[in-house]
Amino acid sequence: MSDRAYKVFIVDDDPSSRLVSSFCFQRPEFELVQLDSGEACLAALDQAPDIVLLDIEMPGLDGIATCRAVRAAGLLTTQVIFVSVRNDLETRLRAYDAGGNDYIVKPVLPDALEPKVVVARQVLERQRSLEERVEQASSVAFSAMSSAAELGAVLHFLQASFASHSVDGLNAALADALGHYGVEYLLALRGSEGTFCFSGQGEATQLETSILEHVCMMDRIFQFHDRMVINYPLVTLLVRGLPIQDEARMGRLRDNLALLAEGADTRLRALSNQMMLSRQARGIGEAAMRLSGALEVIEQEQGRVRLNALCVMDSFIEELERSFVHLGLSERQEALLSEMARKAAAQVGGVLSQGRSSADQLHEVGRSLRHLHAEA
Repeated sequence: MSDRAYKVFIVDDDPSSRLVSSFCFQRPEFELVQLDSGEACLAALDQAPDIVLLDIEMPGLDGIATCRAVRAAGLLTTQVIFVSVRNDLETRLRAYDAGGNDYIVKPVLPDALEPKVVVARQVLERQRSLEERVEQASSVAFSAMSSAAELGAVLHFLQASFASHSVDGLNAALADALGHYGVEYLLALRGSEGTFCFSGQGEATQLETSILEHVCMMDRIFQFHDRMVINYPLVTLLVRGLPIQDEARMGRLRDNLALLAEGADTRLRALSNQMMLSRQARGIGEAAMRLSGALEVIEQEQGRVRLNALCVMDSFIEELERSFVHLGLSERQEALLSEMARKAAAQVGGVLSQGRSSADQLHEVGRSLRHLHAEA
């Protein structure tokens, strides 16, 4: 049951009737106002009465006209209990048509009025309870819609961050998301090419940069008054102007801003990895080019060495065979020495061919490196 007192108007031009009726409202849960005319009642409507005990037969604005004016003023839940000396059906119908809730015949006795006041209070309690539930439901619905909209900004940022291939692009996506929350901010993004500092107005000033350098040493999430710092290895976000009086929104903001900072940190890591892979790819390409050049030089040198070696062996064999006539060898000995020399020449040729095979293998390594560079 609500603790708020019930505002009660007793509207009657007869002071004695007002006095008798007031006996039912001499309790703390009632706040009583006595008025002597319909005009006085309408003038006091800014007090928003909960119950109006309204006499029908009054000079000037009677009770029926007064009730219509009360309803026209927007007080649709006010419980109007008509009081009249008449007990006929026509008067009751007129009271009903005017928007009355109950009817009692004069003289008003406490035993007759009390049950009607109890009914009026029960109706008001149900209305108050319903209003509270509606307010709670509206609050929950608004909170849910706000939460969905705020989370939508995070999801939109994550999508935009995937399409960002630079620190400036990532800052633009973050600025768009942070603008949705209506907070001022300072931002430090630590990329592979250095640290870049921004604010809601663009590039950070020297003072703003120095502030970011100090707060990056604080805890992961640190709040002081209406300011909050969120730190990740590659991101520092300082926001101010937080709605510290709204605990529910503050909780959502803390979570969503942390998600934004974490998403930015993850994207910066991915960008750093991409740049590292690009450098590695360039290194592979340059290594492949150097290897190809070196192989060409080696092949040319090996060709000259092989040719010179073969020429030397041929000259040696010819010189050996010419010297046989001076050595006094038998034909069998001469044939044996010639055979040994030719076998040695063949072995030298085999060794040189092995060098050719090694060069072919190095060529294959070079082609693999070029293929890796092309895929990168």
